[in-house]
Amino acid sequence: MSVKEFKFNTEFKEASEYTKTYNRSVADKFGINLDDAINEEVKIANRNKILNLDDVEIIDDNGNVVWKSEPYYFYKNKAVAKTINPSLWFNGKANFAAGVFEVVKGKIYQIRGIDIANLTLVRSKTGWIVIDVTTYVETARAAIKYAGEALGENIKDNIRAIIISHSHGDHFGGLKGVVDEKAVGRAEDGKIPIFVPAGFDEETVKENVFAGTAMFHRANYQFGHDLEPGVHGRVSVGLGLSFGKGVMSYIRPTNFITEDTTIVIDGLEVEFQLTPGTEAPAEMNNYFPEYRAFWAAENCTGTLHNLYPIRGAQLRDSAAWWRFTEIALEKYGKKSDVVFQSHNWPHANTPENPNAVEEFLRNNAAVYKFIHDRTLLYANIGKTAKQTAKLIKLPEKLEKVWYTRPYYGSIEINSRAVYEKYLGFFVGNPTDINPLTELEEAKQFVEYVGSEERVLELAIADFEKGNYQKAAKAASYVVYVNPENKQARYLQADAFEQLGYQSEPSIWRNAYLTGARELRFGTRVLPDKREESGKSDLIANMTPRMFLDYLGIVVNGDKIADDDIRFRLLVVDPEKIGDVDYLGKKSPLVDEFAVHIYHGTILYYEGHTDEELPYVISPEKVLPALTGGHLEKVKSFIDTNAIEILEKINSAVVNLSSYSSFPLIEPNTINEII
Repeated sequence: MSVKEFKFNTEFKEASEYTKTYNRSVADKFGINLDDAINEEVKIANRNKILNLDDVEIIDDNGNVVWKSEPYYFYKNKAVAKTINPSLWFNGKANFAAGVFEVVKGKIYQIRGIDIANLTLVRSKTGWIVIDVTTYVETARAAIKYAGEALGENIKDNIRAIIISHSHGDHFGGLKGVVDEKAVGRAEDGKIPIFVPAGFDEETVKENVFAGTAMFHRANYQFGHDLEPGVHGRVSVGLGLSFGKGVMSYIRPTNFITEDTTIVIDGLEVEFQLTPGTEAPAEMNNYFPEYRAFWAAENCTGTLHNLYPIRGAQLRDSAAWWRFTEIALEKYGKKSDVVFQSHNWPHANTPENPNAVEEFLRNNAAVYKFIHDRTLLYANIGKTAKQTAKLIKLPEKLEKVWYTRPYYGSIEINSRAVYEKYLGFFVGNPTDINPLTELEEAKQFVEYVGSEERVLELAIADFEKGNYQKAAKAASYVVYVNPENKQARYLQADAFEQLGYQSEPSIWRNAYLTGARELRFGTRVLPDKREESGKSDLIANMTPRMFLDYLGIVVNGDKIADDDIRFRLLVVDPEKIGDVDYLGKKSPLVDEFAVHIYHGTILYYEGHTDEELPYVISPEKVLPALTGGHLEKVKSFIDTNAIEILEKINSAVVNLSSYSSFPLIEPNTINEII
């Protein structure tokens, strides 16, 4: 078909015959009845529901919808939609099972299906321990309310402790919906402690603040935030149906777990197993011996997880992941009747399968180890990361375990992550030492082929054969060379769409369909401002060292490239009496730094220096304002003889929010940071 004959338009398309054939082949392979699709995981996900929330709407204080079930009612159908991979259909259908669930009779409960993450309640001797608090204040508040209704108890006023399993926002973002910040503190002071793994605060800030602007925007592709729910749009995010649209929050933790230990919390014995470097840099599992229940955090869920999420994050360590899971299997497998976690649904021993918990942990450990070992085997015989990703196939026994199917992570991306973890992004070919940019590569490709039209002719030929990946790649070169070429944009969008309909990993589907949307209608202009709420809370709670690290990121080094200036930063607590002169009174010293503005960088030494330097004395809570360029608002709270240094820094701060809608599928035309 020629370029002139091809129908270019912005309309979404139905599944092509090639896509239908592909999805039927998946169904045949796994024995899925496309007219009445159900599997064991869907059945397990619906067990022990004591309050149904399949038909719920959560509204915020301003009347905005935070979460609504109705757009996912297509999962009430028995037949698999032709535009959805039939295996992914199972994952979405299981996650559609929303409600208050009983995990251990009378003792442990979960609220699932109203947020991407679960909120878990564990009964202690006089009240409740909350494990993870969902993403948003509104969903967390609703979860506590629904649980109270289901159990006929006042849960809100009887929370004795909070455990946050790891340093991702969908597990701590709802904190202020569960507890008032003023009520948080040490248990011995009659307050509510928040237990987190060592490194939690630092890793949280790194991910959500240091790289937060880029990560929030890239997350639109991973989670399909801009897609409408439905059989042509978002159907799942693997770990749940979707995020909502609420307000994220943050409260400083009180108790950091630095080693595997056992702690009695409100009369209940809780074992802590640290698992650093697994699903998050700071993460931990828990075991409740009295209830014979193992909490697997996000290390084992109802899906293969990501060793590298496409939103961007530090590479996860597959070796640590399988090893910590194997340790959990050895320590807790035989002592547990149920394994439950922060996403998806629990797995419990039953008369039909008395070893379900051990199998669950063992199968999870085996999949991550197989991907790890197989990747390194291929790497050691000279295969590149991309080649290895295509070669790895799970053994049939592991391949047909439903709860390790690639609904969130994928074998291909996980293998590439293992490769990069050990060998980096360079594959050994010198042409990639100083590679062409994406735009330079696209220009070269189009130039070599001859013209944009000729590239499109070849891409259309592949599209017509069902070679959608090849068609999308070829069209993308034209889009990069000429973003105004609507024929190229619409062809690439159509190819992306079919790839999305075929995808078993939810994040592949979301990325393809989001890409199709942006190709047809353009990059969104502004992000949802509520996305920034959690980031703002985190910035407000940064330690002084984190503040200096972030300041170095947001300051445009070009504007201070000629400077070589040093000063002392003294952080004080104005609410107490101490030895440091601060605005006419004496305050205690909290922290001290020697800061060096050195030719475009901000270096610092944490500790005292005897060198005579200009000084800046400030309360800790004032410092975060400086990372936003808001010196004028807080100047009266700063005691300094170096105001000109602060003004110089302030004038160089970059407003990152103005760059938060950068394109991902066409050239980024920003060449200068202002």
